[in-house]
Amino acid sequence: MRTPPLVALSAILMVAACAGGSEPNNNFNTSFGNTTLSSEGTSMGDGDGDPSGDGDPTTTTSSGDGDGDPTTTGDPTTTGDPTTTGDPTTTGDPTGDGDGDVDVDDMIDNFEDGDGALIPNGGRQGYWYIFNDETVGGMQTPPSDMVLPAGGGANGTGMAMHTTGSGFTVWGAGLGIDLNNAGGVDGMKMPWDGSGYTGISMWARGSGQIRVAVQIEATIPVAEGGTCDVDCDPHGMFLQLTDQWQQFSLPFGQLSQEGWGTPAAWDPSSLIGIQFKVGASTDFDFWVDEIGFY
Repeated sequence: MRTPPLVALSAILMVAACAGGSEPNNNFNTSFGNTTLSSEGTSMGDGDGDPSGDGDPTTTTSSGDGDGDPTTTGDPTTTGDPTTTGDPTTTGDPTGDGDGDVDVDDMIDNFEDGDGALIPNGGRQGYWYIFNDETVGGMQTPPSDMVLPAGGGANGTGMAMHTTGSGFTVWGAGLGIDLNNAGGVDGMKMPWDGSGYTGISMWARGSGQIRVAVQIEATIPVAEGGTCDVDCDPHGMFLQLTDQWQQFSLPFGQLSQEGWGTPAAWDPSSLIGIQFKVGASTDFDFWVDEIGFY
């Protein structure tokens, strides 16, 4: 489905690196179901993550590795710098100039099929997962073993992905999708060539600010199929959400690293996945929909 004209995002925010322990980047252990539930099911994760969910459809404190395998457990191998603080100076601005229209074949996911997998266009394959820093007492929905869309999408559509949570005090939590990961016990993140595109378009609503991180091979740990040895700092952009749906475009040329990790040149020919993150000690509630390339 095509979305109405989009707003080009203006610049990129530099944000604080997460304190203590693992930095939310790539190491996600995600569980998923190929069920086709038509509503319910939201998720979040840790960005470096592993969702080892507890199967409770309302809350979970597990983190995911994003490999689409409900049986494996993630081991956060990447580390951020808990002492540095970023100064967010740029952010995406939804002004709607139509730069980000998405053709049907370029849609990553519009969630209308109700399952936990992306739309298999262009050889893409992957499952939605949640991740978080596993703070004791932290609460997150949906559960990591049932990351499914919920009712109420953008522009009057039926479904979108929804995640909520609070109580994660180390580096935060998030929601993600790999672009080329078949899942299973031996599932491995593999690169997908997005060099033919200008950027990513999406709709979102919620409370506060999220960071959209677009992972490439150079910002994924070696153990997960990438080439990053330590402090894997993905390129991305901050979005300021409201309680109304807004359309955002994320031009590849405006994505940047936060600055706390290993420098890596942007390379859209080696895309790994997309993550939607919130920082530490944040009460979060956000929705994403109509995500695709333009």
